[in-house]
Amino acid sequence: MVKLSSSMRKAFLFDMDGVLADTETLWDKLGHDRLLENYFGRELFEKVTINKGTAIKKTFDAFVQKGWKGSYEEFNELHTKMALEIYPKASLSPGLEDLIDTLVKCGFLVGIVSSSPIEWIELLISRLRNRDQLSLVLSVNTHKTLHPKPSPDPYLYAMKKLGVKADKTIILEDSKTGVTAGKASGAKVICFTAYHQGYDKQVLVDNADHYTDSMRGVLDIVAKIDQ
Repeated sequence: MVKLSSSMRKAFLFDMDGVLADTETLWDKLGHDRLLENYFGRELFEKVTINKGTAIKKTFDAFVQKGWKGSYEEFNELHTKMALEIYPKASLSPGLEDLIDTLVKCGFLVGIVSSSPIEWIELLISRLRNRDQLSLVLSVNTHKTLHPKPSPDPYLYAMKKLGVKADKTIILEDSKTGVTAGKASGAKVICFTAYHQGYDKQVLVDNADHYTDSMRGVLDIVAKIDQ
């Protein structure tokens, strides 16, 4: 039985996509790159590199910087149609709910910090049996004053809202974009590798504090950090 300390105010913050569920694979299967290429055109598509974990608005802005003049609202609507096929059916990561139960029992304030729109986040987390155990659900997409990941802003804001210091915060991310944001916030960062695709160099992370491919592994690492 893994034992965690419960003596100090502390937080555990999850990213969503590629952590709570294998949504990234579903985005790929439904043709996210094809959506971008069809919408922006091949010539512009080939000029822009989009990394895993990049916010929808930041993706759109990257094309605008290359000369795109279209509507963000239309672009977001296309993504939302695809999201409605993904988040209600994506399988939750095995052991996720048990991990949340244990973290809360041991004194952690548990939150989610995602670049996805809040509507997408709610589609997924509403399926958690312990949804009410979450102390914070933050969509960077709805906070126009926060710089998106890889900026540390989202995590620093979450810590402030929870009243927790960086050295008492642990973050679970899967992408280089997210890990970079977490590390820059001053927190300890675990990289969740269960859904990493071998052919996708964008998700190969070399700057996390710890790595694991299971929620049980996350718990073991948390126990060591929390000594």
